[in-house]
Amino acid sequence: MLYFIFLFLLIQNVGADCLPNETEWHSHCYSFYNISKGFADAELKCNQHGGHLASIHDGFTNALLAQEAKQKLLNSTEANFWIGATTLIELKSWNWTDGTNFDFNQWNKGEPQNISSSSCSAVSVAEGYWTTQDCFMSKSFVCETPNFFTATLLPTTPSSYPLNGNCSMGWFYIPQAHACYGANGGNHYLSWNAAQNYCESIGATLPSIHSFAEVQYLYSLISAFWRNLWTGIFSVDGGKIWKNADGTPADFLKYGTWCEGHPFKNVSGERCAAIFRPCYVDFDCTSTIFDATCKKSL
Repeated sequence: MLYFIFLFLLIQNVGADCLPNETEWHSHCYSFYNISKGFADAELKCNQHGGHLASIHDGFTNALLAQEAKQKLLNSTEANFWIGATTLIELKSWNWTDGTNFDFNQWNKGEPQNISSSSCSAVSVAEGYWTTQDCFMSKSFVCETPNFFTATLLPTTPSSYPLNGNCSMGWFYIPQAHACYGANGGNHYLSWNAAQNYCESIGATLPSIHSFAEVQYLYSLISAFWRNLWTGIFSVDGGKIWKNADGTPADFLKYGTWCEGHPFKNVSGERCAAIFRPCYVDFDCTSTIFDATCKKSL
């Protein structure tokens, strides 16, 4: 009984500053999508609307989203829906796609199970508990975006970087990297040098990787468009020393691992790294089986 009284009070406090089909709570707008997508595709859909899959930091928010899902996902064929909890960003560790602290969970009994490099969390529509799911499964999902009207009325924590980074139209800002990312809208399947030349022609470079958020973004592109991507990581001595095209330190192994069998041994000359699923691969730089995405550091 207290649970339903609590939910009633929550819903009474939901504001009207979000769009009519959204739910407002604590300066955020929540949008439920009754369409089935894999986790990365769902995250990319949220990104396109200026947000992320929802992160949950207290039982109040979890209860509200579970209750709202019963109404807004009423016709869904899925028993649960994606939120932004995943092990894709950091191997064997749960993180939120929006980069906030993973300081709350509502795991079902016996969960989380089978933690791997491709585990994601979904919330049960019936009970509100979380379960571990294969990220490639298709599910309904809930996105979270800032409610800019109410957010401006609340105290904020000072940040070193602006929220949008002043990226140009068509570029996606990643605060953790303080950089703008743009996908290649033209020719596909380029050699590493051709991809780097393309990026340089628009004032950017192939991406160096200095955060888990960048790995997550690149992985989202791969999952959405089924194209594996060159990074700005290269070697001129057969992989003994790796460098970044933008001249920054090559610390990419802090944020991911080589795929099984990579890097190749007993090779010489120029080698270049691409991102393939949630791991890195080492290839001949003249290979034309990878696409380009570009990075502009601010």
